[in-house]
Amino acid sequence: MVNKDPESILHEQTAAHSEERDRVIALADTPEAREEKIKLAAAYRMLARLGLDDGIAGHISLRVPQAPEYFWVNPFGLLFSEIRADNLVLVNSAGEIVTGGEMINLAGFCIHSAIHTARPDVNCAVHTHPPGGSAFSALGMLLEPLDQTGCSFYDDHALYAEYTGIVIDGEQTKGIVESLGSKRALILANHGLLTCATTVEQALIDMIDMERTCNVNMAAMSTGRPVLPVPGEVALQSRAVLTQAGRWPFQWQAMIRALDRHETDYDPWR
Repeated sequence: MVNKDPESILHEQTAAHSEERDRVIALADTPEAREEKIKLAAAYRMLARLGLDDGIAGHISLRVPQAPEYFWVNPFGLLFSEIRADNLVLVNSAGEIVTGGEMINLAGFCIHSAIHTARPDVNCAVHTHPPGGSAFSALGMLLEPLDQTGCSFYDDHALYAEYTGIVIDGEQTKGIVESLGSKRALILANHGLLTCATTVEQALIDMIDMERTCNVNMAAMSTGRPVLPVPGEVALQSRAVLTQAGRWPFQWQAMIRALDRHETDYDPWR
């Protein structure tokens, strides 16, 4: 049964004061944690500048270093272009707000909490509704490796073929988690895209690359001519090169330089 109550998208439950809460708040404000929050805020800004956001919908989550059952997410009601490292909301595995804001998007919590619970290897998850990815998601199919960038996702992305409405119930996340499995990216039919990784850098760059790959696939298919996918063995070689651990931080620095030429207020401690 689909829950039709629009009010249920808002979530305002606050965690009670406790020694555990104080411990996590301290961990979330260490120099290491601040550096991660800055990256997370920058990721929101990058998606906004690329037009890959969708109003106040969409979310990027990041676990707190040394407190993996807690993660930061965007406060409900802010555009991606408004996110700063100091207005991120810290939540626990029960969906309670620990600090940083008064309200979160329940759909965001349900999706991200389910992924973090099922995938201990995932520290950061990006979910948004980019134009190309949303259009491609309506085709109900996986991406073909049609170019070098697209090879990155060869045999490492999945499709969740059922759209059950806005995710405001933990039961709705079961299919998402099962479809994602151990892969690093997911197409959600009639919905959008999701990427997950151990770092903000990889999850964000994967989202940008996946959106590009959706657009390349649709552009090729729109010609009406047969497409020519990269052979599997070659696609795997390209994927291995493109997913080397050193790629993400190297490319991230270039992206930060580009972002900083336009805006720097995502980092309030600069």
